[in-house]
Amino acid sequence: MAFTIKDTEVKVTEREIFHDENEYTSFPTTALVNFEQDELIPIGLLSYQLFDSSSCDAILIAVPNLQGIPDGDYGPITYSFIGEKSRWKLDNEFIEDPKLDEEYLENYESARDFYLKNNYIMEYRSNSPLFTLGGQPPLGQNWDSILYNEMGDNPELDYYHDVTSNINDPKFEYMSTREIVYLDERDEKEYVFLGSFRDIPYLDMAGSIMVFYQHELKKVMLVVEYD
Repeated sequence: MAFTIKDTEVKVTEREIFHDENEYTSFPTTALVNFEQDELIPIGLLSYQLFDSSSCDAILIAVPNLQGIPDGDYGPITYSFIGEKSRWKLDNEFIEDPKLDEEYLENYESARDFYLKNNYIMEYRSNSPLFTLGGQPPLGQNWDSILYNEMGDNPELDYYHDVTSNINDPKFEYMSTREIVYLDERDEKEYVFLGSFRDIPYLDMAGSIMVFYQHELKKVMLVVEYD
């Protein structure tokens, strides 16, 4: 089973981040975090202490520099912090793939410069959050079918959808605050949902990007919900 609904509450209540905070820095540079600049386009740097008080992990939130993203060619995309290199980089299966067209990189540079000048980003002339932190992953959209295509055969998830689609259900409050993790059955590792962000204000290429993290592997997994 790919998604697991736990008895525990979500670690972080959902909220939108519009400005830099102690636990989140937008548009981080290599002076703040090491990463492969030709592979990853930095969106933010998130402290994992928000989810685990004993952790010192600083997680790079990034868009992979992959042409196939706006073309809808990918399922989940992963990148990891490699200890011997002391930097974040795309996982090996992606590094030889074609890079984004220059127009997307120019969009990113414009968004970064705008934020540095005005302290906010915009989507369709409205202020847009830098990152939507925590909460439950929004199941029942197209993105989660990429990770798990047997939802109709899973009574636990069927029950979750039945309850959370009816605000008057007596179990609504309980079910809508449970922690939901993604279980990779290949290595039996749980991925915590960190949150999501709209890539439109940054690069204007796809839609919303869901962000998961596996702290033992120091691996980020991204899945796109296309507009």
